[in-house]
Amino acid sequence: MLQKIRDGSSGPLAYVVVGLIAVVFGVWGIGSYFTPSSDPTIATAEDSQITQSELQRAFDQRYQQLRQAMGDSFNTSVFPPGEVRRSVLQRLIDQAVVTQYASDNGYRVTDADLLAYIRDNPQFQANGSFSAERYKQLLAGSGMQPSQYEARLRQALLGDQVRQVMTLGAFAVAPEVDQAYAQANTERDVSLLRFEPAAYSQDIEISDAAVSDYYQAHKDDFMRPERVKVSYVSLDANTLDTGTAPDTAKLRQIYDAQQQSFGTPETRSADMLRVAIDATDGASQARTTVSQLADTLRDDKSADLSALADDTAGVTYRQVTDQAKADLPGAVADTLFSMDEGAVSNPIKTDSAWYLVRMTGKQAARRPAFDDPDVQARLKAMARADKRDEAFAEQSDTLEDLAYQAPNDLKTISESLSLQPQTSQWITPEGGPGIGQYDAVRDAAFSDAVLKDGLNSKVLKLGKQREIVLRVAEHDNAAPKPLAVVADTIRKRLKTEAAADKAAKAADQALAALRSGQSIDEVANATDNARLQRLGYVGRNGDNALDRSLREAAFAIALEGKGEAAHGSDAARADDDMPVVVTINGQRLNADQGTTEAKRKSEIADQQRQYNASLEYAAFDRYLNDHADIEIEKDSLKAPEASS
Repeated sequence: MLQKIRDGSSGPLAYVVVGLIAVVFGVWGIGSYFTPSSDPTIATAEDSQITQSELQRAFDQRYQQLRQAMGDSFNTSVFPPGEVRRSVLQRLIDQAVVTQYASDNGYRVTDADLLAYIRDNPQFQANGSFSAERYKQLLAGSGMQPSQYEARLRQALLGDQVRQVMTLGAFAVAPEVDQAYAQANTERDVSLLRFEPAAYSQDIEISDAAVSDYYQAHKDDFMRPERVKVSYVSLDANTLDTGTAPDTAKLRQIYDAQQQSFGTPETRSADMLRVAIDATDGASQARTTVSQLADTLRDDKSADLSALADDTAGVTYRQVTDQAKADLPGAVADTLFSMDEGAVSNPIKTDSAWYLVRMTGKQAARRPAFDDPDVQARLKAMARADKRDEAFAEQSDTLEDLAYQAPNDLKTISESLSLQPQTSQWITPEGGPGIGQYDAVRDAAFSDAVLKDGLNSKVLKLGKQREIVLRVAEHDNAAPKPLAVVADTIRKRLKTEAAADKAAKAADQALAALRSGQSIDEVANATDNARLQRLGYVGRNGDNALDRSLREAAFAIALEGKGEAAHGSDAARADDDMPVVVTINGQRLNADQGTTEAKRKSEIADQQRQYNASLEYAAFDRYLNDHADIEIEKDSLKAPEASS
């Protein structure tokens, strides 16, 4: 059977089949078989060689998978290309050493196994059955010979056998299943004593001396960034003087050239039958259907097209009213606009369908007169816009030349183009008002040529109709902000820190009282600004009343006693860093999870077996890597340079 498949197919497997059989090939770069001899080997693992092109293709595929998985959230800082490339190379090495191990230890993939995988792959099937033609098309479209594809697939399945053996051999012992079940279903009766720092800030006063001392010790926290003011000239198309009003000849020229901008175009109304061309059996069936419909309409031009569509499979009816030629398929429009009212067309073919059209009405183009007041107003506006664009283009060229020829001041540009120099407000590398909002302005203002050498910038485009040239007028280095400017900020910070410290001390005192034998009610009543919250029994997961930090703290407390008599307390911090005393007043096993204990334990055992198998395979993989003959070229993780 394999030979029959080979006889009926030819061609490689690059990105298309890599995507189709991703579960088998993982991050492999399949195209390595056709890599030119100049393609360097960047790593060897036992008898396998990994080439630069193979790594690059595997990297490209993996990076694309990450982009698709993350969507708009994809961030290259989270997935540095160098780290992804390193991970992909390691996976290629892992696959090579596992395959070598399998081959050396008697694992085999028979022709029957290989054939079964190919036949069962849905990408090679048509109508639920293996299709030699589809197999041939997919491989031919990618460029790999079937023999090469089957050899690569055999190698992948060989490595999979090793993983399957380890997975089948993994097991979970009863104690670990019982422990996992208990952890998943244990609930604790939780009470919280919260100490909101803001409640302790009322009586806190921060002296001027404390503010000054803090400022002196933390000046780096209050730095004003480097900043500049720039002088600039601005060429703005919207402010250009277009001179005298355009003459009548110019308006007439625009009117004649822009006919489509005035009035409405010629339109047609029609009844339409559409017969879609099925991609699977070509146009033959559609041609037969449309020919039969055409014969019917020749005998009766007034026949009801809607009824014909209802009675004929694969035919749709559409009525169009006052459609311009540009709004219809090209061939249909050409025919319809050449017909007389009431006439029925011959079959019209487009790329996707056949059409029959009956013209039911037409409307001549309507065009307002040249002297119409609205037309005149629009023509004058269009003329002014044309003149403005011409003037802007001309002055833009002059600005470009002068910025290059006179780089040491703005006077030459200002006088030549009658542009009044302006001065910005303070701009930092991060932003600023006015023109400081533009990245191009900030980049230019803080460039070495402009800031250090004192030159004009090049022409900067701020949108399609505004250009500026700038130079630095004033420059301040980064420096600490004056104490008077930041004193209020420091005072608030010190007050917040003092309040947080008082809240933390109050929490520690409350915890000590609880551990001395007082009840949580007694401690809450005796402690100012403490808020008691009783949550009742909560589980390890999914309780919105308990944030992550407090839930972890609640289940980390070592309890005295058992069952509902269990108790214990500890200090913790909520996710917002609020001091909290967590008290446990009892513990229970809640088995009512919508399933039986036996079934749930069986599910946990399966999960634990899979987890144990993954750990065993990871350890096995490390062992193979540690004992394999692996060599990695020094520059293997560098991206290859693009060819010119």
